[in-house]
Amino acid sequence: MPILRFFTFNLLGHVLPMLVALVSVPVIAHVAGVERLGALGIVWALVGYFGFLDFGLSRVVTRRVASAADQGELAAELAVLRGFLWWRALPALLAIGAVLWAVRPLFQPHLPPGALGVELATGWVWIAWSIPVTLATNWLRGTLEGVHRFARVNVLRTIFGAWTYAAPAVAALISPTLDAMIAAIVVGRVLALLSHALACLRAEPAILLGVARPSGMRQFFHEGGWITISNVIGPLMVYSDRFVLAALLPPKAVAWYVTSQEVMLRTLVIPGALAGVLFPKFAGRRDGDSEVPLIALYERGIRVSAALMLPLAALAAAGAYDGLRLWLGESFAANGYRVVEIVAVGIFVNAIAHLPFAWLQATGRSDLTARIHLIELPLYAAGLFAAVSTGGIVGAAALWTVRITVDCLLLLSFAGRDGIGPAARPLLAGMLLVIAAGLCSGPEWSWPWRIAICTLATLGGVLVSWLVILSPGDRDELLRRSRQGVGNQLSP
Repeated sequence: MPILRFFTFNLLGHVLPMLVALVSVPVIAHVAGVERLGALGIVWALVGYFGFLDFGLSRVVTRRVASAADQGELAAELAVLRGFLWWRALPALLAIGAVLWAVRPLFQPHLPPGALGVELATGWVWIAWSIPVTLATNWLRGTLEGVHRFARVNVLRTIFGAWTYAAPAVAALISPTLDAMIAAIVVGRVLALLSHALACLRAEPAILLGVARPSGMRQFFHEGGWITISNVIGPLMVYSDRFVLAALLPPKAVAWYVTSQEVMLRTLVIPGALAGVLFPKFAGRRDGDSEVPLIALYERGIRVSAALMLPLAALAAAGAYDGLRLWLGESFAANGYRVVEIVAVGIFVNAIAHLPFAWLQATGRSDLTARIHLIELPLYAAGLFAAVSTGGIVGAAALWTVRITVDCLLLLSFAGRDGIGPAARPLLAGMLLVIAAGLCSGPEWSWPWRIAICTLATLGGVLVSWLVILSPGDRDELLRRSRQGVGNQLSP
């Protein structure tokens, strides 16, 4: 499998929407107001969080299809999946939409007073029906990834990922209300579903067409149930800080935190793209001849993910204040830059955690990821209210980073062959550099000093990645590929 090419496709599918977000967020803040931007951030998190309602099936589908294709049993597997989709999943999705629509009166009294609360209540109808649409899209995307149609998946991811940010900005220019922005997002979700269905028909018609006999649910939910637990608790721990902040702090503080954190979370598209490409590979044939190469691939994935993210995380920590000031203004930067500095450490650690998480789920050990999250949840929930009450948005960011670090160490200890060992040096060296970069910058320093620190942090990240994180074999492989690329460019 041409991993580098697929990784590039996957990365572009995540990065280009992020660039659109950099333009769209200031437009929304200026036209619709910071309060609506904060509420829209919660809506984005809410729609993403309800992805747990697919019960882990999209990841199970990717693993099953990749394994069946590797063993020459794709036609039989697609017949099973087809029956499950039409006879089980589709009715369940319609029921989920109806239930979500019906529960609106339960939370309506708890919405903010005034126009913002009215707009949220109106927008809930759109949110409720976007959930089953998104879940169906995830199912189809999982199947396409299982048959390694990464180019098609990422063209669609690019288009509709950009839509998620651009559409509400355009809607805000026409009608600067929250419900109008939510409706614009949901229209894109429906178009994404139709486009993924068309892509499936073109790539492998048997995904949707053919005899569809009812399939048993146990074979899917036995593994998918554990993934569901991770899908429930994992995003809950990622996004619950926003809901706690919304309950305890003013809307502007929520916007400072959500926007600052969201910028950093978007950079996880890099390890996410790498893990997404390696997941089907990890899920392939696991006989004696393939086990050792797959472990070597897993360990190289850790090193490459850390090396790619370290310069970016160090630059973010060093340039947090000036970046936010140029993007959203002085007031926003003064209140949000500490969040970026702290979250940058957690982002680097989380980049490494993507690989053991993908390894465990691809190799059928999703029960371990679920048990790790079950242990973390009560501890994190207990600490979150205390952190926000005493430290505000800075306290929330600090606790989030601590939780991410603990999560990474636990995942590494269960994955691969040597536990934490392959990641120890990249993890320690990277965290120290990012922390140092944040401590040496900020508004209290002169602007020439801040520019110098940004430069040194970026160069330091590149040097540490090359000399400390990457192995000699990794460096030789990169140099060989670089020479090949130059030679291809120069050849007639």
